[in-house]
Amino acid sequence: MSEITVTRRPQLADQVPALVSVIAPPVLGALTPLLEPGLAALTAAATVCGSAAFATHYVGRVPADIVNATGIGDVLGAQRSTLLGSSLLTSMAVVPGAFLGPAYADALMAGFLDPASVSGLVSAAWWTMWAGLTIKLRPALAAHRVRITAPPPEAGPIAAPGPGGLYKVWSDHISGEGGAHPGQHLVGVSDFGDRWEGIIEAPQGRSVNVSAEAVGSAYRVPAEWVSFAAGHHPGEQYVTVNRTPPAELDPNTMEGMWACLVRPTVMPGTHLKDAQVDPATGGWVAWVVADEDKASLPVPNRTDLVGALRSTMTLVDYQPNKSDPRKAKIHIMEKNPLEDGVPFPGPQALKPSEGGYISIGRGVSGRPARLQLFDPKLGAQHVFIAGVTGSGKGGAVQIIALAGHLAGMAIIYADPKGSSNPDVETMAAYSAIGDDAIKALRLSYAILKHRIAESARLGRKNFKATDDCPWVMTVVDETHMITDTATETGKEAVFILDKLASLGRNLGMTLLIVNQAVNAAKLGGDTAIRTNVIQGGAMIMLRTDSAQSNLVTVEGFEGIDPGAIPAAWNIEDEPLIWSDDLPINDPARTFGLGYVGSPGEPVQMMRTWVLESAAPYIRRDAIIWPQDFTSWDDRHQIADTPVNGDGDGDAPAGSNSDWGSGGYEPPPGGGFKAPQEPAADAAVLDCLDEALGVEMPKATILALTGLNEKTLSNTLTDLVKKGAIERVKNGVYRKNP
Repeated sequence: MSEITVTRRPQLADQVPALVSVIAPPVLGALTPLLEPGLAALTAAATVCGSAAFATHYVGRVPADIVNATGIGDVLGAQRSTLLGSSLLTSMAVVPGAFLGPAYADALMAGFLDPASVSGLVSAAWWTMWAGLTIKLRPALAAHRVRITAPPPEAGPIAAPGPGGLYKVWSDHISGEGGAHPGQHLVGVSDFGDRWEGIIEAPQGRSVNVSAEAVGSAYRVPAEWVSFAAGHHPGEQYVTVNRTPPAELDPNTMEGMWACLVRPTVMPGTHLKDAQVDPATGGWVAWVVADEDKASLPVPNRTDLVGALRSTMTLVDYQPNKSDPRKAKIHIMEKNPLEDGVPFPGPQALKPSEGGYISIGRGVSGRPARLQLFDPKLGAQHVFIAGVTGSGKGGAVQIIALAGHLAGMAIIYADPKGSSNPDVETMAAYSAIGDDAIKALRLSYAILKHRIAESARLGRKNFKATDDCPWVMTVVDETHMITDTATETGKEAVFILDKLASLGRNLGMTLLIVNQAVNAAKLGGDTAIRTNVIQGGAMIMLRTDSAQSNLVTVEGFEGIDPGAIPAAWNIEDEPLIWSDDLPINDPARTFGLGYVGSPGEPVQMMRTWVLESAAPYIRRDAIIWPQDFTSWDDRHQIADTPVNGDGDGDAPAGSNSDWGSGGYEPPPGGGFKAPQEPAADAAVLDCLDEALGVEMPKATILALTGLNEKTLSNTLTDLVKKGAIERVKNGVYRKNP
């Protein structure tokens, strides 16, 4: 075939920024030293600000609405690298020239004439970069001619194979006189057999408005097989024409199934991307992506999603992306890889990472299912396990407790049921079962109060675990039994759990709540316990009541229905007509199947390790107890003593008032408070002693005492109330004589 030459002229919107990019560096570099000093400095500052702005645009940090408001957003996007290069070259010429004068400008502009000098090398490098910038902008600066394949004279009206026939059909039916869109020419065609792609160019000053219907009619394909993408400016647009149905329209593909079954009803405004076979499950895996006109993905009802995909709950896993609200991952499985169970790989699997994360099982994607027990910077992290009897709570508790035991944590175990997990009882430093379960909580509460006092005395801001002061894990099994406010110790248990949940984190005390449900009615009516444990901590949701999903506000659990997790894997459909000849298979239970969420970890369908007994892995010679708690030898006496009003902020035992969510009435001094830091009081008073009667700003006190701002604010407020110091005015204090 012969070729023809086509002249492609740059659009004015492309040409002006390109001209400015080429002219600005040498012109401003030469003129700035000749300006008066103030104006030269202002010019230098403007070039630096311009470089910063273009650098921010280059890395994609300028909001799209600001870029689009300029009216040339597409040009700024297409030329962002050259605009940044030009601004940097301009700053390199202008800023030193403004302060060093014409000598610098002369050296930079003409220094290449003396290549052996340092200034000559710098000048040559600067001009080389400028030349490269100019060459890169050449298509936007001047018209250029390109060669394209010309249609043969004998070409008919129907598209023949290859670009030539495509051009002919386009010219006859779209861009030519009497066509659907005169003057809107097709260039740059590439033919891939099953589809072809090209560029539509409109006359200068007009935008592309070719319709899918016009293209489909010209090439005799459905309009749905034609797609467009934006070009570098409104006068340019990319077109793709499929000769066979695209994947999203073929019901035999993952994309087509989504478009036909899910998009219309369950998740409108979404499509699939990068769908591919998943060798781990024998099914498919793909990204669910929001359409361009959608800000984020809608939250799907998991049951509706499974139904639309004509699958079952155990064969579909939907994982929202925590960092991108416009994206999620979906697995559609032929067989769930978790069905056969995941044997416990050994104690090495429970070793915490540097960030305190442990693996408790395996997700459907093959990724370990992890949760965080402690954070080296933030402190202990609480865990909530919800699941009905038979869902696998005991196995999860055993694995987490074993991980804590092997990591050197001191375990305190409360089991009001009395037979939930004997292996956890074995590895615990202290355990109380049955009606005595409240004793374990009393001991944990005593340790909490001791650590609060020690933290105040030592001025300790963050908890650091040591051999003498280890992490402490309080495990409360079947929590609803111990927090039953109808029992004699129920209100006391609610009060203690509330304090452990709200104050234990930065004191190295992890709280592991194990319960059949997460609603407040099952926690003594205290919503604060649920909030403090789940929010920011870890949540394991096994099979439980469907209503529980509305109570879990942790990111990633949206739309999960724990009631839809089946109790068995291979549930068979009941035949329409029963016959004694039909075999009945025994179903396999789904214990340990559920979802786990922890900070920074994806919420995915997972199953805990299958561990019948932790006994073989318990290190009976290394059971840790909190040696920093100096009253440990009196632990049995402490455990026998109900929490009562002893002047330190405890709630009075047996109180029938309705204070707070735990049913306790605060003592006259207020609710539970940590002791005031004596070191902070003394530091402030010593500081003001040296300037008795002299007014001192808070900032000066802060600098002299070295206290953190929050501690100083609390201390100053307390001393003013006591009359030890006086607030002269806002932020200014002096000591009373």
